[in-house]
Amino acid sequence: MPGYAAALADLGDAELAGMLARRPDLLGEGGPASFPELASRAGSPASLSAALRQLDLGALRLAELLAVVGLPTTVEAAARAAGPGLEPWRLDDGLAELAALGIALPRPDGIVAGPRGLAAPFGNPGGLGPSVAELARVGVRRDQLEQVAGTLGLERQVSKPQLVASVATALADPRVVAKLLARADEAARRLLDQALRTAGPLTVMGVGYGRYAGYPDAAPAAWLAEHGLLMPVAYNQLVVPREAVMGMRGGHVFPDWPDEPVQPRPTPMPDAAGRAAASALRAAVAAEGLVVRLDRDPLALIQAGTVAVRDLRRLAGELDLAEDEAAVLIDLLVEAEVLGVGGPWDKRSLGLRPEADGWLARTRVERWAELVVAWRDRDLAVDDHLLRRHAAAPDAVDKPRPLIGRRSSAAVARRHGLVELLAGLPEQTALPAEVVAELLAWRLPLLWDEYRDDQARAVLDAAVMLGLAAVEGGRAAAGPASAAWTAGAGCGELAATMAELLPDGSHRFLVAGDLTVVAPGGLAPDVEGRLAVLAERESGGGAVTWRVTDASLRRALDQGLTGDQVLAFLREHSDTPLPQALRYLVDEAARRHGRLRVGPAVTYLYGEPPLVTQTVRSAAGRRLGLRELAPGVAVTQHSQRELLAELRKAGEAPVVEEPDGTPRIQGRRAVRHSPRPATDRRGRPPAKATADPADVVARLRAASGHPPATRRTTESRPAGQGAARGRPADGEVLVTADTTAGDQAPAGKPAANGRPAAGTSSPPARPGRSRGAGKPAAASTTVTAPAEIAALCKLAADTNTAVEMAYRRRDGEETTRVIEPSMLRAGLVTAWCRLRQDERTFDLSRILWARPAREPGAAAPGGSTGGPGVAPERPGGAPRG
Repeated sequence: MPGYAAALADLGDAELAGMLARRPDLLGEGGPASFPELASRAGSPASLSAALRQLDLGALRLAELLAVVGLPTTVEAAARAAGPGLEPWRLDDGLAELAALGIALPRPDGIVAGPRGLAAPFGNPGGLGPSVAELARVGVRRDQLEQVAGTLGLERQVSKPQLVASVATALADPRVVAKLLARADEAARRLLDQALRTAGPLTVMGVGYGRYAGYPDAAPAAWLAEHGLLMPVAYNQLVVPREAVMGMRGGHVFPDWPDEPVQPRPTPMPDAAGRAAASALRAAVAAEGLVVRLDRDPLALIQAGTVAVRDLRRLAGELDLAEDEAAVLIDLLVEAEVLGVGGPWDKRSLGLRPEADGWLARTRVERWAELVVAWRDRDLAVDDHLLRRHAAAPDAVDKPRPLIGRRSSAAVARRHGLVELLAGLPEQTALPAEVVAELLAWRLPLLWDEYRDDQARAVLDAAVMLGLAAVEGGRAAAGPASAAWTAGAGCGELAATMAELLPDGSHRFLVAGDLTVVAPGGLAPDVEGRLAVLAERESGGGAVTWRVTDASLRRALDQGLTGDQVLAFLREHSDTPLPQALRYLVDEAARRHGRLRVGPAVTYLYGEPPLVTQTVRSAAGRRLGLRELAPGVAVTQHSQRELLAELRKAGEAPVVEEPDGTPRIQGRRAVRHSPRPATDRRGRPPAKATADPADVVARLRAASGHPPATRRTTESRPAGQGAARGRPADGEVLVTADTTAGDQAPAGKPAANGRPAAGTSSPPARPGRSRGAGKPAAASTTVTAPAEIAALCKLAADTNTAVEMAYRRRDGEETTRVIEPSMLRAGLVTAWCRLRQDERTFDLSRILWARPAREPGAAAPGGSTGGPGVAPERPGGAPRG
């Protein structure tokens, strides 16, 4: 196995299971099947980025240092690159944290193994830029290197690799760089500072062809280029080489190391639990009110897929929330699978999902628990709605827009980090909010961008809104359920924590003389749903207010209720006597209801003859073209809807009739949306990481045969030699011979397992290239995993040996080749191809299998060494020729 895979295999079962638990992305699709596959997954840029997000600033800086030094390395080399600013105990602690995540794995012999692509997530680790060797391959000519060597007092009449090495060594010396800077004039130092601040190459016109007139930066840039402090990457584009940057930093990767901020002593906040409970009650009551509001009346969405600004403003007023808080609540209810978007594509609306009925049937504290669990576990960045409070609104949007938010894995980590920090404080104590932001910037530096303080305050505002935190006087404290929430408690445990602080909604309310209904502490959803039929909600919060109006009573009567039933419901649940004005209003609404009836003729109208005659002669009757056919009967060519609207506008309460003459009940039916399940780009449901870390570890041990490690100490041996006791060194592939006779095949024939026979010979080697005499002899083991193929080619490049492989070209043709790799970079291997007798570049993803090539004259088990190999037939592929 390659070095990183072997280091992972050396971990103990508990260490390996702990690493997998902290990196759940490695458990997707059932988890890896082998240690090389695990190393390939864990070393991918996406997985490394997710792991690096869990590091504090000190460990992250150490990981960036190792990315610059390159893995594998040694503890001593890392300490030298860090310089005296990194104390030994901090280095040990940082390496232990990196090892827990599988980013860097120290061994007892001082070797630190890890993925070779650790630099990819950092982009430009350390801000050092490309090295002299990298620049010499892309933009620096030999004559330019000779000029730099001459100005530095180095030998010029040597090969280009020697020039590169000597120039790099000189520029990395702080004394040499200090002397150069002392000789530079003000313009050169200014341009150098500008180049160091620039993220990419610095463009300076006039340098490439020596025309300094009209280009003020050309002369200082030319002086810096002559002394190696700037080097070209392209025409007129210059960068500071990595070695020069390190020389200016005193020979170290980083000039200094960050210190952990000192946490001040928390101050008491005795009412923190009460404040958090009040906020949780407010959020729960608002959520209940919103769900009841949308039960029978889904909210139409605009074409952009979000709630209209005026509708959101009206909802926020009814729920006694700010507009951004209403947007947060809508998104949380959608994430909790209580609300959903449905309806025809041209008339999308926000309504209840079928699961909402079960949600409404639960207690208030259980409904609150589902909201905070959705905020903890879902990656929708609902906190972005609250950024506008702190002048950090994304995309210059001045209004909150629910239902179209972005998803970010960092959002979950931000919330967890903030609540965990507050939960770690002593009970009923608080820290200043700005200190909380500073501590979070140290603990989780990769989760915050340039709006760090504003983002922290937005997450804190969301925690306060849900009752997981409390804020008073610029200080923040944890809520009663914050510790359980951080520990990953489920809805039941969270509900038990807050049960005494979040009583269920009452079945009682107060009816005032101004026809308002007040419910202190909110109502139970069933009572609130019935009250919503006959009253208009005016405000929310801790004391919800409703108002009984003529229009609301008409709506209740249209739904089949009678005046006596309305009064009976109000008397049953009211703690105060019903005012006389309310009784009169109900009786009057019931008396007027149904005096006029509308039915299909085209549309007819009948009722009390004087009233029908008055309606026909009114302005509305003339607009609708009403004609009186008999006393109390009139007809019109307009629709029922138009006639009803005009009559109601005139103050009447008409009733719609069915064809048999019975009144039609016009109550709204409950609407339930069932959103389509989310799919990936190929229309498949998203894969879920269901693998258990312990099961994955057991499967890895069984597949590899590697014992559940107690770590073994690698014996000291000269570089380039084989590993002791069959153990591969870092970057080395261990290849063992097949000893089973049944697995061997005659020369030139495919083996039974579809892999090439062991005895195929190799074409002639590249002239002038060593064949790796004295290197460990490779046998017939064939590798197919991309990580194993890359490791095999890397080993061949380091040891000057050849690799036999099957390669599928872009046109689909498969060929068997023997190559001599020289360089691997960005998924490509550059090698001398013995088949084409020329240098070629191969895509690693197109290599079907590979194995160490047997050189002519070496005895092959079960076969001869002569003749070109015949390609085996692979399942589903054409034979190679």
